[in-house]
Amino acid sequence: MRRPPRCVAVAISAVKAYHTAMRANFLLALPLVTSCSLCCFAQFETAAVLGTVRDPSGLVIPNAKITLRNVNTGITATARTDATGNFEFLTVKIGDYRVSVEAAGFAPLTTDTFNVAVNARQRVDLTMHIGPTTQTL
Repeated sequence: MRRPPRCVAVAISAVKAYHTAMRANFLLALPLVTSCSLCCFAQFETAAVLGTVRDPSGLVIPNAKITLRNVNTGITATARTDATGNFEFLTVKIGDYRVSVEAAGFAPLTTDTFNVAVNARQRVDLTMHIGPTTQTL
């Protein structure tokens, strides 16, 4: 059997080396691609709930206690409004929620149930009314 010419043997070696290098690059890139795809997937599993708390005259209410409650699981998260009356809950799982707010000198307030959809920024603005902080029956 005849041996192929030297240039053909070199070309075959070059192709084999190229395929070996590409395979190694693919194996090195695979964890990066996988982790990026998982990050992108995670972005779509959650949402945000945010809003502003005001009094009847439209002034903001700082330091109000905000409670976000998942009505299906009962899991709650709490936050406080900032100096501008704003609050925000990040990485909220999709589902049905209620927001409750309490502040000194104002009657407690709870929203109706609302749905948090995938990757949404659900805005829940609240207007509190002056009144007793607790009610006795």
